Amino acid sequence: MKQLLQRWMKSAARILGVVWKPLLGLVFFSVVVTMGYRWLSLQATASAEPVPAAQGWRYFGEGAVEATEVNVSSKIPGRIASLSVDEGDPVRQGEVIAVLESEEISAKVRQAQAGLQATDAQMEQARLAVELEALRTEDQVRQAKAALEAARAKWEMAQNGARPEEIRQAEQAVEAARAQFMVAQKTWNRLEALAKEGVIPQQKADEAEGAFLAAQAQLQAAEAKLQLVRDAVRKEEKQAAWAGLKAAEANLQLAEHARMQVELRKRDIDALRAKQLANWAQVEEAQAYLKQTLLRAPADGVVSRKMAETGETVAAGMPILTIAQQGQWWVEVFVDESVAGGIQRGDTVQVEFPSLGKRVDAKVTRILPAADFATKRATNERGSFDSRSLQLRVEWKEPVQGLVKGMTARVYARKERK
Repeated sequence: MKQLLQRWMKSAARILGVVWKPLLGLVFFSVVVTMGYRWLSLQATASAEPVPAAQGWRYFGEGAVEATEVNVSSKIPGRIASLSVDEGDPVRQGEVIAVLESEEISAKVRQAQAGLQATDAQMEQARLAVELEALRTEDQVRQAKAALEAARAKWEMAQNGARPEEIRQAEQAVEAARAQFMVAQKTWNRLEALAKEGVIPQQKADEAEGAFLAAQAQLQAAEAKLQLVRDAVRKEEKQAAWAGLKAAEANLQLAEHARMQVELRKRDIDALRAKQLANWAQVEEAQAYLKQTLLRAPADGVVSRKMAETGETVAAGMPILTIAQQGQWWVEVFVDESVAGGIQRGDTVQVEFPSLGKRVDAKVTRILPAADFATKRATNERGSFDSRSLQLRVEWKEPVQGLVKGMTARVYARKERK
């Protein structure tokens, strides 16, 4: 037994002589790792609770920078012809950032413009036709009235006979009518020549022609009346004078009816004018849709996301880009109510951006209770209470060069509220 024990001790000594150096190295390595871990922990703790850059401020919490985002989309479907921005690019309000290609909208614009041109042509044609018809109708009315006066005078003469005074009056009327006829004829000839040369509008020549025809009718009526005065009146002439009077009245009535037709034609022009306005509205609508093919930045900011690429076809309302607006920044931090005591909405705080090395003044705009998982329950029921976390929203307006959504932001509050 003693020999066996001695043999075992010798074997153990040999084994120990072989492994004692590796064991010593393993122990030394464990000590080094432990000390390094504790040093890194101390550094992390120091970075998690930084020392404020200014006296009188205390560290409050940190969060990620947020910004108001706006999705840029089109009211119309189409294929993206070009995208002039990429993620991270700054944009200015009103800047064209994308162009859509829509053959349907272009075709609608051309169709609306063609419809408007056709309506304009119809309206101009109808207006000229009504003006000419009105001139013709007025000439017919004047001629009918002159013929009626002559027929009425003939009928009266046939009934009463003629006296010397009536003959002299008839002769004077013929002379006056002839003088007016000569003046109207010369005026018409002169204006007709000027109209053919293009010096004056044709309408002026038409008006002179109407005056000439009226003067001619008056002259003929005056001559006829003079002839009746000079001739003897027979029974057959009385009957003819009566029939002529009735025919002249009927012609005047027809001329008046023609004048009413002109008024109806003017209402047709009003209908065309309404159609013209409708066509204008269609053109403006189509052009408004065409403007939608140019997508503009709704506000100053930075492109935070790009959801489509050039050549893709997008539907109406489908977001193409997302813009983070400049000047509308905030950060949300969660603070224990025991630490946030005394902080009120509207208080001034400071926000630090470690990656930029800058600080700005900010305002507390919202204080809300956090979710139940952030509540710390009391362990001693006597004189204690549950401690909850509060969600604070801090906003600032001051522009910060290089600030990007998602950056770390640290919030500092005053140690003592003033």
